[in-house]
Amino acid sequence: MKGKTRRALLLTLLLPVGALAAFFAWDYGVQKNFDTVVPGKIYRSGQPSQGQLDEWMQEYGFRGILTLRFGVPPYEKELAERYGVKLYHVPFSATKGLREGQWEKIRSILTDESNLPLLVHCHGGGDRSGIVTALYRVEIQGWPLDKALQEMNLHYHVPLRYPVLQRQLREYLGEDSEGASAQEAG
Repeated sequence: MKGKTRRALLLTLLLPVGALAAFFAWDYGVQKNFDTVVPGKIYRSGQPSQGQLDEWMQEYGFRGILTLRFGVPPYEKELAERYGVKLYHVPFSATKGLREGQWEKIRSILTDESNLPLLVHCHGGGDRSGIVTALYRVEIQGWPLDKALQEMNLHYHVPLRYPVLQRQLREYLGEDSEGASAQEAG
């Protein structure tokens, strides 16, 4: 009886872990961390495959793609040209964050109605796409910073791996590292 109980207990513990691992593999690996930021307007993801991008372009009718990666695959350029989609390339490193003037350029792309619907993507869809989405959420949509950070983390941003992104986000928004606004602190 003890052996059966242990096996049942082990199975009970391993099933949720396996289900969580399967979800992560499907969401991150297959779906490329795809999500809607603003329905019908802004979407975010990791680097889609050629087939995914073709399918998404047809399904969502993208008029713009903003890639935050340093390299743009040839198929992405070809598909953008085929569908008449504007391809914006504003690369930055997740380890160094946005460079001077990049957020302003990105914000103008995100808020230009002629680019919408728009796909924003980086490699995995969590870090670079995460800070861009968080800045958009707070500056344009008026979200509180903590809610934007929670969403960033839900999309697999790893703060310990790329601490500069959350630090930079707080600086852009006038927040110190503790999350209190600079005005409240002074």
